[in-house]
Amino acid sequence: MQVLHDALESAMGEAPGQVLEKLLEKKLAEQGVSTSDAEITRLRDAILAGQSDELSVKSWRPWMRGQVSIEITGEEVNEAAEKLLACLPGLVEDISTSLAADILRNLDRLWPRQRRWEVKNCRAFERRLRQRWGRAFDSLHMMLVITREYGDGMNTELRRPDFPEPHKMDILTRLHARGSQIANEILVLLESGLADGAMARWRTLHEVATIALFISANDDSLAERYALHQVIESRRACRDYIACQERLGYEPMDPDELRELDKQCAGLLERFGEPFGTNYGWASEVLGNKKPSFGDIERAAGIDHSRAHYRMASHNVHANPKGVFFKLGLLGEVDVLLAGPSNAGMSEPGQSAAIAMLQISGALMTLQPNLDGIVTLRVLQSMVDRVCDEFHGAHTQLAEDSA
Repeated sequence: MQVLHDALESAMGEAPGQVLEKLLEKKLAEQGVSTSDAEITRLRDAILAGQSDELSVKSWRPWMRGQVSIEITGEEVNEAAEKLLACLPGLVEDISTSLAADILRNLDRLWPRQRRWEVKNCRAFERRLRQRWGRAFDSLHMMLVITREYGDGMNTELRRPDFPEPHKMDILTRLHARGSQIANEILVLLESGLADGAMARWRTLHEVATIALFISANDDSLAERYALHQVIESRRACRDYIACQERLGYEPMDPDELRELDKQCAGLLERFGEPFGTNYGWASEVLGNKKPSFGDIERAAGIDHSRAHYRMASHNVHANPKGVFFKLGLLGEVDVLLAGPSNAGMSEPGQSAAIAMLQISGALMTLQPNLDGIVTLRVLQSMVDRVCDEFHGAHTQLAEDSA
């Protein structure tokens, strides 16, 4: 920061005078002369100005006034300078702390006006964004309302004690609710011009859709395993907590709680086998794989054709080099550092979110396939087609306008 640099430069520029003041205080004290800080400063300025042959010293005690002889050697100057340099880290700390407090106070004072400017510009941007993408946003919003109401109706209708597949019913309704929430997050990000963030959230939505399709295609025992696997994940989270608890200053975990969790994990491994303890161990038996991956589940669910999109979305989640250089929010190959919203890149996450919610709703419909559910899926399919067409149209128009 230039302000800190200038302050340090100013402080270091005063260093020679500070060294001389310390030496003057020492030499005068050795001759029994005591004087004020202002007098020391006056003597310092006179010496630095070349007026050092004969100076009078004004002491606090009248009988001490007169001529004194002071000799300052180069060795003494070097020694005093070294002591001053040794204080430099503390000087930097003091100056930076003081400057930071001053700058923050000034920013607090100016922030209300700056905030009004930020809000005004944000609203103007969002108006322009809606002019281009508004129809696509509205169609996606309409579709998400339909899926949310469908999920709510299915949850109310199916959540009863006599349902023949209680674990599937519980997991699929929960996955549908979670998918609806994530899809709304995507819509908010899109309407704010944050395409890369929206694509990152679609990555999670795709995972929810994959798990929902996989569970819907198998019997109730797989859903039960999925639900019980949270115990394994809780134990793994506890290990992470224990590893960092002391450094973070957190309270240690209750030993009885840990023992109970260990006991539950041991019981599940005894019941389902050691592979159950892996990341996706709940799917190991169905897949015939002792250490399955998400990619294995994706293939089994029949939507591994989305792998390229999933990989692209991962760039916006992790801090890998591709995520640093590739941005959906930039139109074409331009060397720009995108640090905020833009009006580009909405098509991929918008279309993908609509497709994922259709998949999750289709998985939910398998719990009770009837005419109402089939009609609802037909409506959703039509909405997906509309959403995809409108996002594609807006993207194409943007590309033509920018050419």
